[in-house]
Amino acid sequence: MKRLITLVFWLIMVATVTTLFIFANKKQEKQVCKEFKIEIDYEGAPELVSKTTLRQEITQNKLKIKGNETGKLEIEKIHSILNSNPFVKKATLTVGVNGIVKAAVVQRKPLVRVADLQGRQFYIDEEGFLMPLSHEFSARTVIANGNIRPVNKISNVVSKDKPQYQNLRPDLKSIYLIAMALKKDPFYEALIEQLYLDENQEFQLYPKIGHQSIIIGDTTGIAEKLRNLKIFYTEGMKQRGWDAYHTINLKFRNQIVCSKPN
Repeated sequence: MKRLITLVFWLIMVATVTTLFIFANKKQEKQVCKEFKIEIDYEGAPELVSKTTLRQEITQNKLKIKGNETGKLEIEKIHSILNSNPFVKKATLTVGVNGIVKAAVVQRKPLVRVADLQGRQFYIDEEGFLMPLSHEFSARTVIANGNIRPVNKISNVVSKDKPQYQNLRPDLKSIYLIAMALKKDPFYEALIEQLYLDENQEFQLYPKIGHQSIIIGDTTGIAEKLRNLKIFYTEGMKQRGWDAYHTINLKFRNQIVCSKPN
């Protein structure tokens, strides 16, 4: 008898909690949205997209948020619009019990600005995604140009089983790898402003100071090549001056071959 009473008690408790939960959900669905907040985390990267632009994209899709009942909000569609923006890495939506809808957005980090043979420009971000130039802002990054095959359409192939940069075609993948190697050390970031792909499909770097062409060839041993370059600039160039050499060739392992201006 005791067990039966206990069982009935718990059944009543479960039914009561369920009823209250359903009632609370229905009440919240009738709650009118008082405010729609967008917060963008740039994670220290240059700004490429604004809150105003994201709001406009939602409005252009004829979606009303503020003043609408939270139960009538097309959350999945709003979420899809935010995440389809090429500068957005991730966006999440939350609906508070106070009627405030919040969009938390994380922006992609531009790594390198690429200009192809036809002059079309775009960014590659730190994960290896291609992004168009922003109509609102310009990010100060290293620039890659030269004999880069035209990119007819800025689109991304995504696969879950490997890093995104590995989906890039070979020349763009090499640009990504070199730009990432430069990004890892503030010295290289401060020194290098341009990455050039020559007619032999070899890469050259151009510094912000001096007039040298730094030949690195391909991405093989890129970390070692850049270490040698840093040593050369911090030790060798101090003694001879920034314009002592016309070219600095790092193509050969454990060697730095320099040529002087004519």
